[in-house]
Amino acid sequence: MTDSIKNEWENLFNEISYEDRVSSLADVLALQFLGLVDRKMEMEKISKKELAEKIGTSASFITQLFRGDKKPNWNILARMSMELGLEFKVMTEELLQEKVQEELMAYHQRWSKTQEYLKLKNQVTNPHTVMAVSYADQDSIAMAG
Repeated sequence: MTDSIKNEWENLFNEISYEDRVSSLADVLALQFLGLVDRKMEMEKISKKELAEKIGTSASFITQLFRGDKKPNWNILARMSMELGLEFKVMTEELLQEKVQEELMAYHQRWSKTQEYLKLKNQVTNPHTVMAVSYADQDSIAMAG
């Protein structure tokens, strides 16, 4: 999104009332949860009618949820979760970025250990004598014989 389009979008969003912004955010949150439910239903080949029967509601109510005409309450989401074997996790953007950074750091540490192993392997005249990586706590150690 270019800066001018982004600014126009933000200006439009700032012009609506607080209550309308809350309602819009509620719609987005509901659709995020229902998007995950819909994805799982597709994977399991479960129809909206079958889901309605499983959670004890009508097919028309499920249709209204997925169209965005109604919002699911926590009990409906919990029933969907239980019946579909979904485990919802709630995460803020900041927490997500923190987890991504942790994973990148862990990946880099594993990559570094692999590079050390490859250097060690290349120093041995018979590469077949290099033993596999052994583990001591969480640190990987390459050994050569």
